[in-house]
Formats: sequence, structure tokens, C-alpha cells
Amino acid sequence: MRAKPVSLLLAGLLLGAAWGADSPFKASVEKEDYVAAMKAVAAKFKGTPGVYLHLGDSITYANQNTALARSGGLPEAREFLKWSHCGEKNDKDGWWLASVDVPGNRSHTAASGVRADEYLKGGKGGLPPLADLIQKYNPHMALYMLGTNDVNAGRPVAQYIADVEKAVDALLANGTVVVLSTLPPCRGKIQQVEAFNAALRELAVKKKIPVVDLYGEMKARAGENLDVYLQKDGVHLSFEAAGGPATEENLKKSGYLLRCYLALHKGMEVRAKVFDGK
Repeated sequence: MRAKPVSLLLAGLLLGAAWGADSPFKASVEKEDYVAAMKAVAAKFKGTPGVYLHLGDSITYANQNTALARSGGLPEAREFLKWSHCGEKNDKDGWWLASVDVPGNRSHTAASGVRADEYLKGGKGGLPPLADLIQKYNPHMALYMLGTNDVNAGRPVAQYIADVEKAVDALLANGTVVVLSTLPPCRGKIQQVEAFNAALRELAVKKKIPVVDLYGEMKARAGENLDVYLQKDGVHLSFEAAGGPATEENLKKSGYLLRCYLALHKGMEVRAKVFDGK
């Protein structure tokens, strides 16, 4: 479904300490510093800097998912958005590639209903295999969020995380810095989502890759009232004020706004710490 226009959680390295008191991140799952490992990955990259792909399902494909970025509605991110080719509407512009409509109920890098195993092999709605996406777009950085459809299909956690690891390994082998996202809540399946997210956090630690802890950020703001971040279908994210402004009030009620806000800030962080070496 495409939306229409308008504990382990706190263990380890705290991004608030890394970024300062004004850090946008309220939760962290990064138990070890990813910078050294990702600098080694980035040293292998041969391509255009700033290509930031967004790999996922209908939540990624929804136009509200990248609305904040495409509207330029986050002042502190404007230089990063230029660096990441936002607004160019070409094969370098990952924000556009994720949201533009192509036949098959999908975009160029996200497809409605796709599971992690299907994303690897391709074919869902005509989506190419991951290996072909990597070859075609050669991402400098990639935000990966797949798993909601795996939860709904009742896939075992072990099978799911094995597919995610294959995707992560393929991207890292290309010299692409992978940002792994936890899954948002799914109404009636919170326990399953939390089990999948625990496996994602463990994989991030194993691979020493950066994380957008979307689920943790939602809980940090809404507590147990996670339903505020969901539409009536209980799967897709709420989209009020998806294009901003990114006030704390709006971040507490708009799932798509919060997700794009975090994707922007994590991209800025990775650029500063890994690519620019600050």
C-alpha cells in the first residue's frame, strides 16, 4: 500500500555523548563505535560521493517517507541534501529513487509487500535483484529497512536475519556504508517486531555498522502509545506534517516525519565521522 500525499536499547555508546546535548537521537543501540570499521569499508568505494540509497518496502516507497528531505524542510540538513544529490531526480538521487512511481507498485529501490528474501532475488513488482541495484546505482551509503512483511508472513527470525546479513554483506563488499534501521511497530504483532529488532541490533553490533533505531526512537517519544505512529491499517506510518516542520510536537505524532528526520541526521553523522573523518 502506498500512502497518498498529504535493556539493549540504551546499552553501549550513547549518541547523545557523541553528538552533544542537542543530539536528535534519544536512543542508541550501537554498542561499539562503527567509525573505524566503516572507514575501512568506505576506502574500497569507487564511485560518486553522496549517493544515499533507501532500500525497503512500501514504507520506504511512500512519498511521505522522503517528504522532509525533498522539501528541504530541515535547515541543518540543507548542505547534506545537496551533497546527497537531493532534488536532482536522477540515478544519484536516492531520495527520488525511493519515492518515484514506476510500474509494479514500487519505486526504483523499494517495493510494496516485499520481504527480505524477495529483495535479495528481485522480481517483486519487477524490482531488480539487490546485486543489480548495487551495480546500477553504486551507493556510497544505503539505509536498509525491510522486515515488516516478513513479520506479517510469519517468517522465523533466524531465516529473516540471515537474508538481512546477505544484503548487508553484499553492500559492504561494494564499499557501501550500510545504515541498518530497526522496524517500526506493527499493530497486534509487537512481540514479533521486538524479536526481529533484537536480531537486527545484534547484527549491527556483529558487523559494526551504524543504526537508525526507529523503533527505539518511537518508544523514547511515545512510550507504550506506539499506535500514534501508525495509520488505521496498523502497518504504514502516520503522515501528518510529514514534510515538516520537524518540531518535537510533530516528531511525536508523525511516523514518516520522524523516520526521515532520523535518516537525515544519521546520514549527516556518517558523512562527518566516516567520509569526512571528523
